Amino acid sequence: MKKFFTRQILIKSAEQCVKRFPLTVGFIGMLTLFLLTECWGADDLFTSHQFSVIIYYLTVGGLLSLSLRLWSEELKKQRIAQVTGLLCHLLLIADACYLYALPEDFQMLEIGLGHGSMLTILAISIGTFSFFREKDDIASWNFSLRLISQAFASWIVGGIMCGGLSLLTASFSGLFGIEVDNNYYKTWSILFCITLPSLLFIGQIPSGESKHDRTRYASAFTGKTVRYLFLPLLGCYLIVLYAYLLKILVQWQLPDGWVARLVTALMGGCIAVEFGLFPTLRQGAGTFERRAARWLPVAILPLLVLMTIGVGRRISDYGITLNRLYLLALNIWFYIVCTGLYFLRERRVQWIALSFAGIFMLTSALPVNFVSFTQRYMIRSISALINETHVKKLPMNEEEYIDWLMTLPPQQALLVNSRLRILNYDFQNKEIRQFIEPEIHWWRIENCIEKTPQPSDATTVAEEQYTNLSASVSAPLKIKLSDGASDMTLYKEDYREIPCEEWNTGIISFTLHDTDSAADTIRVRITDLRKANAQSDMAALELTCSQSDNRFILTGFSLFRNSSDKNLHFRFSGCHITRTSIH
Repeated sequence: MKKFFTRQILIKSAEQCVKRFPLTVGFIGMLTLFLLTECWGADDLFTSHQFSVIIYYLTVGGLLSLSLRLWSEELKKQRIAQVTGLLCHLLLIADACYLYALPEDFQMLEIGLGHGSMLTILAISIGTFSFFREKDDIASWNFSLRLISQAFASWIVGGIMCGGLSLLTASFSGLFGIEVDNNYYKTWSILFCITLPSLLFIGQIPSGESKHDRTRYASAFTGKTVRYLFLPLLGCYLIVLYAYLLKILVQWQLPDGWVARLVTALMGGCIAVEFGLFPTLRQGAGTFERRAARWLPVAILPLLVLMTIGVGRRISDYGITLNRLYLLALNIWFYIVCTGLYFLRERRVQWIALSFAGIFMLTSALPVNFVSFTQRYMIRSISALINETHVKKLPMNEEEYIDWLMTLPPQQALLVNSRLRILNYDFQNKEIRQFIEPEIHWWRIENCIEKTPQPSDATTVAEEQYTNLSASVSAPLKIKLSDGASDMTLYKEDYREIPCEEWNTGIISFTLHDTDSAADTIRVRITDLRKANAQSDMAALELTCSQSDNRFILTGFSLFRNSSDKNLHFRFSGCHITRTSIH
């Protein structure tokens, strides 16, 4: 077995790092110096935004210089490589300046996904762009496999060194009672988890003929693992999904949305099998492996249709979200992969990664992308609903917002609240301020909607629904009495049973008998109870009394009903203020 790190290999790696990748080494050195400065310097030396931008520039600069160097080695005219490299680095500097100039509250999701797609292409280019003249992907496959194995070994070595030095530092501190600055542990992490593995990795990147190794290595272990482990598992997975497909055809029902996850996992296994079998197929594999590699993508195609229907159903039922758009794009990419694997057979595999990166870039990095499209769709749908339901006062405060949501069907109310929450947190969209005021408690409101039943009739309330609303005033209550002599009666945890039919009216009522004259009936709106339930600390509610001169201040309540109950169980606390009759 080849040794990764001998004395000769380390010396050769160090020489190759400096001679072959001087710019990459420079970026690694600057990254190390910056991290050490941040570690040992003053706490306010860099803001979090400045720190992120500098880290981004140095990291991407290192990857970019590495990819450009590997690609330039394949060119006869180095002038083209030099000009291309200069332009790419100037674009990176301009991009870093653009990110630095962004305000702190900028919508980073769109920027992050766009940059993430470009970084994906950059990472894939390291193992693919140098082999554009090759007739097949054998050399690229061998090169990528060596990069992965060397990266794994390099970071294992770095991790062992970091762990050993950290343990040694902790032991020194514990044995001798000397307090050690935590920055020492950060320093070991920087040097041995970032700097050393990076240098070891680039120092061992194959060059020359070794870089273009066209030997068809067929690992017996990999071949047997794929044949006796992965293919049987995928076969069982296929049987289960086909059984589900048969079920929905017999019952003639649409598939659930979660079926997309199962099909995605299946496609991931299929791609892994195709990559694992590639050198074996090129060397001359058996009939079983060849048939499996060719017909497995064909067998998955009907399940991709099932995935398409499932995603389409979720979009039809609940509208467009960012996740569903990316899931739809992934579904389209799966069709491309299955079709390509069937017609190209075993000649090419690297196009799979390149096509994924391309679709990711087209949907994320262009001016019109999934993030901007999703935001426009959500804003338009909410605006149309507000206009349709005639909400006149905008923006709404939290109380007005809850009142409006309670006028909508529960599922629609949850959907609206979810979209506004996503626009606020995920997209940091400021356009929603035309609809609602800031500081809305999204999750509390959602919990209130979920706990609140919306029955269609009394039977539904009594037999199918479950109700549990409660709230109380925590702060001391100050009550200003009206002019004239009055009596005040306190109620604490009084209990009433209220017929479920009253729930449908939107108002429940209970009777008090503390007056000298006729009994007083107190009425409370269901919407007021819902709002109080959604608050962590309810405000005292002044309720309507049947005797107009009286007042009732509600300071706490619990409204409970089990599925089998015919009545609502209502406990309340408060004070009843009545005007005393003058004789």
